[in-house]
Amino acid sequence: MQKVEVRAEGDFPAWLLWGGGAVLVALVAGLFFLTWKSQFAAPPGYLFGTPSLGAEAGYCLAVAQDVSPGGAPSGSYFDEAAQFWLGRLKGYDAPMGEEIAAGRAKLGADLGIFDGPDRVWLRDAMEVCSRRALNYGAKFRSLG
Repeated sequence: MQKVEVRAEGDFPAWLLWGGGAVLVALVAGLFFLTWKSQFAAPPGYLFGTPSLGAEAGYCLAVAQDVSPGGAPSGSYFDEAAQFWLGRLKGYDAPMGEEIAAGRAKLGADLGIFDGPDRVWLRDAMEVCSRRALNYGAKFRSLG
């Protein structure tokens, strides 16, 4: 009589365990890499309907400069934000003056449409610009 090998339920051949384990490890590593890589993706669209990255930076620079009455104190959060957006503007190929003017013009148009006080719009715009700056890699030392 022929001896039949009987396996307990859940007992799998070694090749299936090693092969399946390798596929599972590769899948988890691939998903981890894709998740890690996607954090560096640029956010979709530009803030406040600006037409370009430069105009967005000009807009946020104008907000950072105007949000504090009398100008931002040196080393303050608003000053750091203004320096960050100025640095971004320097990194673009387009002329800085045109991008700043486009951003200021768009901010002026938005303030003209807004029914509330300018301070409210500027404060909310500063929050949105700061979140975008963090997405772009800004590190605000004044915030701790």
